[in-house]
Amino acid sequence: MSPTPSPPLLRRVPPEVWVGLAWCVAAGYPAVRLGGDASQHPGAAAHGGWAFTLADTVVAFAGAALVRRLPVLSVVLLLIAAFTETDGWAGGAQVPPGALLAVDVALCLITATRPRCTSRAAFTLVMALLVAHIGMVHGNTVGIFTGTHIGSADGAALLALVAWLVGRSGRQNREHAAALGARAAEEAVTAERLRIAREMHDTVAHSLGIVALQAGAARRVIDRRPERAKQALGEIEAAGRDTLAALRRMLVALREADGEASAPVPQGLADLDRLAGATTAAGVR
Repeated sequence: MSPTPSPPLLRRVPPEVWVGLAWCVAAGYPAVRLGGDASQHPGAAAHGGWAFTLADTVVAFAGAALVRRLPVLSVVLLLIAAFTETDGWAGGAQVPPGALLAVDVALCLITATRPRCTSRAAFTLVMALLVAHIGMVHGNTVGIFTGTHIGSADGAALLALVAWLVGRSGRQNREHAAALGARAAEEAVTAERLRIAREMHDTVAHSLGIVALQAGAARRVIDRRPERAKQALGEIEAAGRDTLAALRRMLVALREADGEASAPVPQGLADLDRLAGATTAAGVR
């Protein structure tokens, strides 16, 4: 039997690691791109330098660690870290989409792996906060709805929606694959039951044929050769016992397929010669 193939590398990485990496990219990219002067970037931290960024990173990593156990709380912590890092609470500037990269990654993973109610709660929380933020920015118009322009916060809301839709698509694909696997397993069980039923039919028909032949032979010689009739009756008894044993083995297999506990029945070819002899004695070559 070939070993079970390992999942792809991307699937072996825990969700916490993906969220943590997304935060590092979101927090470090503006400063790296601007050569360390993060204050020149509209989405960079302008609140307290690297010490403040380190504190936000601790909060974000705590949220990443809870993405599977407490997904909604994880999203709350990631939102707090992202808005604090970009001074989004002040309402003076729009939060750029890249600042919410960790939030979007967490939202996508939660939607793909957690129940629907949890994913909807996380998505509602993110969208409600972004809509409130858009309303807090002075002179801002929601470009998605007015058609005048699409601001940074509008883009962040749109990106969150895309992340939720991607996660929802992944969950639907996984559920569809699970349904196909369950259907294939059910079809395999049905095919096995049909095979056992055919085998049971062949066994019973063969044994009844032997019983009929031996009973006919015993009826013809019971007056002239009683010892031969006695032998035929013994063969009938042996055929009946063999048939009952075979039926019991098949019933045990069916019960095991249904998950019922049953005593094991030994199987083997030790009685094959005796079965062949009984068949030959009945007149079947």
